[in-house]
Amino acid sequence: MRTTRAPFVAGLLAAGLLLAGCGGDPAPSATGEMAAPPEQAAPDEPAGSADQATAAAPCTDASLTATVNEPTGEGQQRTILSWRNTSDQPCTMTGFGGVDLRGPDDPTFGPSYSLPRSAEEPSAITLQPGGTGITTITTLSGGDWTPTEVVVTAPDETTSQTVPWRGGPVQRQDGATRPGSFIGPVEQGSV
Repeated sequence: MRTTRAPFVAGLLAAGLLLAGCGGDPAPSATGEMAAPPEQAAPDEPAGSADQATAAAPCTDASLTATVNEPTGEGQQRTILSWRNTSDQPCTMTGFGGVDLRGPDDPTFGPSYSLPRSAEEPSAITLQPGGTGITTITTLSGGDWTPTEVVVTAPDETTSQTVPWRGGPVQRQDGATRPGSFIGPVEQGSV
């Protein structure tokens, strides 16, 4: 005795199509591709709040505290400049700040050494309340000039903070085309 399953399979296929039309996967578009499902709010998030969210405001000098660690390494040393968000709101930073090493008056260059920027590409970071971002200061150690303080300015700010220099002598290369001392862009990180 032979049985055919064609009517049974056709019935299952029809039932599946009927269910798909009642809120299953989205219908294909005119090009035959499936349309993207509508965005849904998270269960504990009111609908539309994703559209209403605003980006964090830029970090300002008033909401940042700067500290400088001791340099590490030999020859070309790295010093971490830490930016802590002291406000109760997240804020964003992008780019390069300013770093000037200050110390005794150098007979050729004066008392201030403004470090140039590295060739690294900056990217935006967000600092949560109490969070930190870092800038890496790279200097050539040695020489006969020892800074006493570091004057730092956050990216896109004009007000500076002065913190003590915690390292030793630095070779001055003011005006060099490829200096061994420079600063990197602000990055997400902590000390």
